Amino acid sequence: MFKKPPTTKASANIKSSDRRKLLATICQTYNLNIDEISKEGLENILPSTSKKATFISSTGISGTLYLNDQELPTWFQTRDSQLYPSILTCWKCPYILPLIKTHPHVVEVYLGKGADLMLPGTIPPFDERATKYSVVGVVSSDNPHRIMAIGTCNLNMTQFDNVVGRSGTAVNILHHYNDELMKLNKEIDVEIPDTVDPIIPKKEVEAEEVSGESKKESKPADEEIQEHNMENKEENEEEDELAEEIETLTVEELDNFFVRSLLQTIKLEKLELPMSSNVFSTFIYKNLPNMDSKYANIKKTSWKKISKFLKEMKKLKYLDIKGKDEDLTIISVISTNSSVIENFVPHKINKPKKSGTTDLQDAIMTIKTLYKPTSKSRMFFNKINEEFDALYTLGELKSKFENYIKHFELVVPTSPKNILIDEIISKPINKPEGTQMARDQAFKEFLPNFSPYYEMISADKQHKEILKGQPPKINIVTEMKIGRKIITRVGNYDKFFIKQGVFSEELRIKCSGSTTILEDDQIQVQGPHGMLIIELLKKKGIPLSCIDFVDKVKKKKKRS
Repeated sequence: MFKKPPTTKASANIKSSDRRKLLATICQTYNLNIDEISKEGLENILPSTSKKATFISSTGISGTLYLNDQELPTWFQTRDSQLYPSILTCWKCPYILPLIKTHPHVVEVYLGKGADLMLPGTIPPFDERATKYSVVGVVSSDNPHRIMAIGTCNLNMTQFDNVVGRSGTAVNILHHYNDELMKLNKEIDVEIPDTVDPIIPKKEVEAEEVSGESKKESKPADEEIQEHNMENKEENEEEDELAEEIETLTVEELDNFFVRSLLQTIKLEKLELPMSSNVFSTFIYKNLPNMDSKYANIKKTSWKKISKFLKEMKKLKYLDIKGKDEDLTIISVISTNSSVIENFVPHKINKPKKSGTTDLQDAIMTIKTLYKPTSKSRMFFNKINEEFDALYTLGELKSKFENYIKHFELVVPTSPKNILIDEIISKPINKPEGTQMARDQAFKEFLPNFSPYYEMISADKQHKEILKGQPPKINIVTEMKIGRKIITRVGNYDKFFIKQGVFSEELRIKCSGSTTILEDDQIQVQGPHGMLIIELLKKKGIPLSCIDFVDKVKKKKKRS
């Protein structure tokens, strides 16, 4: 199913109530007693922080993926199928599925390439649960608990005591350790574990349970009350849009911090008005008091949106705005000579770290242009005994060209800047033999005889790719749609090891606006957020030279 990368939509967190229902469905489907499994065991089956996304396979099969907080798949199902565990889940919980053994070379040579498991390749005896159409895990005989592929039985395996001389497909493979589902998050390299624990982690029986009949009766009642309170708490969280718990800051205190940030912005910052609300919000976040960054989110305030916050500040006469809905413009702010601003005492803010270990230059993505020789330059490399099929940097090519000139004495004695074109380089630069030519010009005409490539190394040095063509650029476009709604589109980011679902969520938080993944894999954000997105990309280590930003909303100055 996953021989080629599936097309996925952006993932979204599932509610705690939906997670409990999903966990109950999984345990019922695979005959697991949810009441006996420990909390850690249930976390391994389905993480408490789980996400949901839809997908379409390369063959047109649509379905649903469930992911953990690292955007790694935990469960999946097609539109008409039951839930299937991913290989990652099977490594943590190998007891979920009945196991079918096969030979080590079958796993590496056949299953690792997406082939189904044939009956002659299996090793009896078989689990009594391995009946026709049941979901099973395939393991190697040298590691009999580590599942390397999952699929559905095509035969009733319990009827076979001997498979020698028999034929047929034993297991139709749905997902294996080397397929594209395992590579879904290209930012994380999944390592195959050496060992797995096949024992179901069960709850510990407390000694107090045997100390008296009264305690036996009281403890379940306490647990019932506690469970009831937890359910009420979770229901309140679902009804409350703030969602996340604020343990040390109340909503009122957080509101006050945002108002203080506005006053500090007016007092200390040089503002060029009029200014869009989105640009203005960067100053608000910048000047928040020194606190945990997890609270620095307008959605945790009573206003929930920057636009509502600004409208409230207008009522307090701290600023003036114009516009409708989310498309607001700050046209003026309270005078710095007013008593409110003069009496305001600035507070400390979260300043960026200046240590060398966190400098962007230490975490910059490396993009290097390379050149591969074509047939016209083959004789040149033969003459200097260099490899023809290798990739070279521009500096390496220039050095080899200069060495060739020096070795074969092509410099014109009366004019050292010029060279004589010999038989070998006359063909690549398309000049007659014996022609005098400036060496810099000769090298410029020599360079087009190489195919361009580029090498890209991620900022964390964990990913490296060498691809043909010119280095890509991330395209950012701010434009106005019909209805005078301003949106910003980001495209081509996937070439820079950026995960679509994760990036979409980051943009939603950074820009405080809704995001949409378009059909051409571009991400659309409501509002003019070009500079904010560039700032986010810089933090990811993307060089500015690889970012192309076009603002179609900004009015061009008329010529006088």
